[in-house]
Amino acid sequence: MTTAFDPTQFGFLVRAFTVLFALGLAFIAFEAWKRRRRRLLLFVSVAFLAYLLRDVIRLTEIVAPQSTSPILISMSDILDLATLLLIFFAVVRGEDELKKKR
Repeated sequence: MTTAFDPTQFGFLVRAFTVLFALGLAFIAFEAWKRRRRRLLLFVSVAFLAYLLRDVIRLTEIVAPQSTSPILISMSDILDLATLLLIFFAVVRGEDELKKKR
């Protein structure tokens, strides 16, 4: 019984699309930050990058499951936490900016 990698697997296609989508969102958010220099956009951009890195780790679990180590799984969990924290800080920062404008 062989477990050869099949790139047409649904899980692989979804994860690969998610990686590309996260990369695009991170790029768009970073470009918006460069134009406006709002810290909120920087938090969002870094959150998308953390999400991208997490999905790259999970994509390697599909492509090469034998090379997955507990350290990579732990890094994926830490990146989940970092993503949520960065989104939280972006929301809080956005609320602070709204209060200053009023």
